[in-house]
Amino acid sequence: MIRRWMVLIGMLLFGLLLGASGLAQSYGEAPMLQDLVAQGMLPPVKERLPLEPLVVEPVEGIGVYGGTARTATTRATSWGDDLMMMSVFTGLIQPSAALDELVANFARDFNVSDDMTTFTFYLREGLRWSDGHPFTADDILFWYEDVLLNDDLTPSIGAAWRAAGEVLVVEKLDDFTVQYRFAAPRPFFLEQIVHVGDMYLPKHYLQQFHPSYADPDALAAAVSAAGYDDWVGLFSNRNQRSRQATFNPELPTLNSYALESIDSERRIWVRNPYYWKVDTAGNQLPYIDRIEAQIVGSREVLNGMVISGSLDFAGFESDIRDYPLLVNYADEGGYRTLLWTSAMNQTIYMLNMTHPDPMLRQIFSDVRFRQALSLAIDRDEINEVIFHGHGEPRQMSVLAMSRYFKPEYASSFVSFDRAEANRLLDEMGLDQRDNQGYRMMPDGRRLTFTLEYLDSETPKQPNVELVTQHWQEIGVDMRSRVISGELQRQRAEANLMDASVWHGDSSTDIRFPTEASAYVPISRWDRTIWPAWGQWYASGGNAGEEPPAAIQELYNAWIQLLQEPDEAMRTELAQMLLDAQAANLWTIGTVANTPYPIVVNQSLRNVPENGFWVWDSLWSCSRHPETFYFEQ
Repeated sequence: MIRRWMVLIGMLLFGLLLGASGLAQSYGEAPMLQDLVAQGMLPPVKERLPLEPLVVEPVEGIGVYGGTARTATTRATSWGDDLMMMSVFTGLIQPSAALDELVANFARDFNVSDDMTTFTFYLREGLRWSDGHPFTADDILFWYEDVLLNDDLTPSIGAAWRAAGEVLVVEKLDDFTVQYRFAAPRPFFLEQIVHVGDMYLPKHYLQQFHPSYADPDALAAAVSAAGYDDWVGLFSNRNQRSRQATFNPELPTLNSYALESIDSERRIWVRNPYYWKVDTAGNQLPYIDRIEAQIVGSREVLNGMVISGSLDFAGFESDIRDYPLLVNYADEGGYRTLLWTSAMNQTIYMLNMTHPDPMLRQIFSDVRFRQALSLAIDRDEINEVIFHGHGEPRQMSVLAMSRYFKPEYASSFVSFDRAEANRLLDEMGLDQRDNQGYRMMPDGRRLTFTLEYLDSETPKQPNVELVTQHWQEIGVDMRSRVISGELQRQRAEANLMDASVWHGDSSTDIRFPTEASAYVPISRWDRTIWPAWGQWYASGGNAGEEPPAAIQELYNAWIQLLQEPDEAMRTELAQMLLDAQAANLWTIGTVANTPYPIVVNQSLRNVPENGFWVWDSLWSCSRHPETFYFEQ
């Protein structure tokens, strides 16, 4: 809270200084925009900024305008390093750089009622979309009334927008004040909206594709001309985005860059002339004119571009496995390799406790089996081989920065103890082995299972290779195969996977406990711990399998936690979930708090030397990449 007040005071002083010194008309802007103003194609910068722009203090100093940042991505219409450079997670609020609080973003301020049912946001007056149209409370009401509450666009309203079974009410108090009201307390609503996605849309553009506003004949003609069956397909296409990164060049944005062009080979972004942030000298951000992302076929191709010096920024596809290679070619490629912190457990192991095979389900559900597997992992070896000794061997849980953390969460069944692992397995009745030394299940079959996984975002493959050896050494025959994300989702949702891995994000207070699928069966795909139970929860009991009483106690604790107004009671409930994970090892963690390589051109400045690279922090977006610039 202190940090937030410091920011607000700094903004106030900034405004007073401008007014007192007669500099209110002297905001700085990029030369390319000055030219457009001179040609009468843009209004002056003062008219393009809100009355109270967000003031950002650059890491190194005031930058210079110009240049094109070269990036690359393996995803044609999804996240990549171009999006990491343009604050695509623009929202009402965002995490602080230290991940210790939430701060105002394009909302200039916000407050929460004492009973935690009402959340009021004060928008920046004069804020504009990238096409110059004013942004007001109507853009939030359009999202709420015409998208969220529209059965065709939103057939099922998710838990994020409900309390006590009722959908929230969003009310426009005036053009720049919006209130969100719930039927019951929602103490983590602010944390939830950081990651939940769209809460506002450009009404002035999208209403032409919505039957509540468009002329019926004109809309029908537009649907037919675009080749869609109905207006929903056309609306969704015109609103195509990855969070706030718009993949329709006509769709206005609040981001620092707007899409100029996109095809199968590249996407190009150009500065938003109405962007609402300035530096401490009053210069409108961003500094860099354009961002170009080349779409490539693989991470190997992207790495080749990095070491050849063809990219100015690379982070989203980076991997600690490549660190020695990156350092070796740094001088030749003209770049620096920074080491940020990946604030999460890098690879967590999940056994399917709702497995359709009764024998595997019985074994996977026995806590001794999961404890034995955890004790058989040599985490020090993983840390040295993959992370060069810079990580922290630990169990899956919240990180030490969390208010809910206890040291025993990190150390639970983490010590490497192969003898104890073998003892636990023998005690389970898995003491018989075949002629190759693998354990036999009580029905006479070899204890073997397949771990299927998506090798993405963290170095999962070398981790799996090492853990496979560790578990085979105690007689557990685990096989593995890499699969696509689409197949992972399909097989997990159908309850067809034996086991899988993911990464243990949502381990800070920005994401825990609103995203608690590692601790409670609320998700049915990425957490392959309990997919049938997750499907039961997600469907409201209409599909999947009803979990046993002990698991339903987890649901009860989590649901109460999300609506508990008393902070001490919230802490107790959160730690009930974390205590259960430490005792039961629903997921098995390996190594956390590891270094994460970020590659930047040697002339690219204002890139912090360190930071958090994790979904909880919105990757680089909480470090104000709009202040990056090229040193002349």
